[in-house]
Amino acid sequence: MFYDNNPAKINRFTKPHFFQGGDKAILLIHGYTGSPREMLWLGTQLHKAGYTVSIPRLPGHGTNKEDFIASSWKDWLRRVYDEYLDLSEAYQTVYVGGLSMGGVLTALLAAKFQPEKIFLCAPAFMAADSRIKLTPYLKYFIQTIPTEGKTFYKEPEYYDCVKDYCNYDYVGKAADLYKLQKMAIQQLPNIRSKVITVLSKSDQSVPFKEKELIDRLLKAPNEYVILEESSHIVTDDVERELVAQRIIDFLNR
Repeated sequence: MFYDNNPAKINRFTKPHFFQGGDKAILLIHGYTGSPREMLWLGTQLHKAGYTVSIPRLPGHGTNKEDFIASSWKDWLRRVYDEYLDLSEAYQTVYVGGLSMGGVLTALLAAKFQPEKIFLCAPAFMAADSRIKLTPYLKYFIQTIPTEGKTFYKEPEYYDCVKDYCNYDYVGKAADLYKLQKMAIQQLPNIRSKVITVLSKSDQSVPFKEKELIDRLLKAPNEYVILEESSHIVTDDVERELVAQRIIDFLNR
C-alpha cells in the first residue's frame, strides 16, 4: 500500500468528484498522469442528463512524483474495480467510460464484469510513441527522464498540482501502461457490453490507425464518434459538446 505524501496539493481540479443524480450511475476514469479534471466537464453534462456520476482519482495521480512512482498498474486497476463494485451495490445499473488509459481500464473492467454499456474515449490501446515497447526492459536502468512540462490545462493552480510528474517521463510507469495495453488488447474479444468509441484524427498520443485494431478484435456492438479537430483530451476539447451529446444519446437509448 502507498500513501499520498502531499494531500494538501489536491485541489478542486485533481480531487475526486461525485454527483448524486438518478438511479443509474456512471463511473468515469481519467487517464495516465491525468486527474479527474479530464472527466469533469463530461461528468457535469452526464449529471445534468440525470445520471449519478463518480469520477475517482487513480492512485498516485494528482499529488506528486513520489506517489506516482510508488503506484502501479495493479493499484490503478484495483481502484476502478472497487469503485465499480461499490457503485453496483447502490445502483442497479452502472455504465463505465474512460479516457486514454481510462479507456484501457474500462475495457479490462468490461471484460470482467460486463456492464450493459461502456464508452471508450481515445482509448490508449496503442501509443503514438513506439518506444513504449522498450520500457519493460529499460525500467531496470532508467527510472525517469526529464522533459519539458506540459499540461492540457493552463491554469497555474492546476499546473502546481501536476508539475512534479509533468516534468518527467516515467519509464517504469510507462511499462505499467504498456502492461495494461497488452492485457486490454487480449481481452477486447471477451467484451459483451454495448460500446461507443470516440477517436480523433488529430490525436497526437493515440494513432488513428487504432481503429483497425478495435474493428478486428472487438466483437461487441460498437459505434464510433470520429472527431476532426480534438487533441487527445477528447472529453474536454473543442468538440466536447458533440462527444457529450453522442454519449448521452447512446446511454439514453
